[in-house]
Amino acid sequence: MNEILIGRASECAFSPETLGRMFRFRYEVFKERLGWDVQGRDGEERDHFDDLDPVYIMARAADGRIAACWRALPSTGPYMLTDTFPELTAGEAAPRRADVWELSRFAVQPPSGHDQKAQATSSALTLQMLRAGYLFGVDNGISEYVTVASVAMERLLRQIGLPMTRFGDRKARRVGRVLSVAVHIPIGEELRAALFDSKRAVEAARQVA
Repeated sequence: MNEILIGRASECAFSPETLGRMFRFRYEVFKERLGWDVQGRDGEERDHFDDLDPVYIMARAADGRIAACWRALPSTGPYMLTDTFPELTAGEAAPRRADVWELSRFAVQPPSGHDQKAQATSSALTLQMLRAGYLFGVDNGISEYVTVASVAMERLLRQIGLPMTRFGDRKARRVGRVLSVAVHIPIGEELRAALFDSKRAVEAARQVA
């Protein structure tokens, strides 16, 4: 079972080795696997938003590998939707509130195979990270997450049952080669039920038990 780690680098929540593994994992996912136009140096992917003391949510495997990660920033300061992808707000004012945070740089270790068990394990890891994000939000007075996602990722999250609303005119737009959207994800009973009570959630949870 993966261990969930949550905290800020400034609070010494992670060892330098763990942080390095996370940045290398991001490089492998975003630069090498997805081919995104992201900054890479010495096999690590990081950008100026990592200099803003974000909260990192990670899943660490028993052997120390980073299996999944997320980055969270409050919307009161700079964040990707306003500073990097403003076109995805589609005319809607981007939030600037202490209780609204952005989730970005979501990466999950891809399935180790194409069989049903490998796919189920990957889905369970995604659910584990979503649950960690939900609990962090509840514990810190966050009422809503916003995030930029590919249409494919949005479809996956909707299949899990996440309540989501697209920004603005609700049309997807192409960012580079990827058809993308910006969405609101309210933190409330509907999200809790989707992540903890639904049949899909219960079945996925068995994969990480």
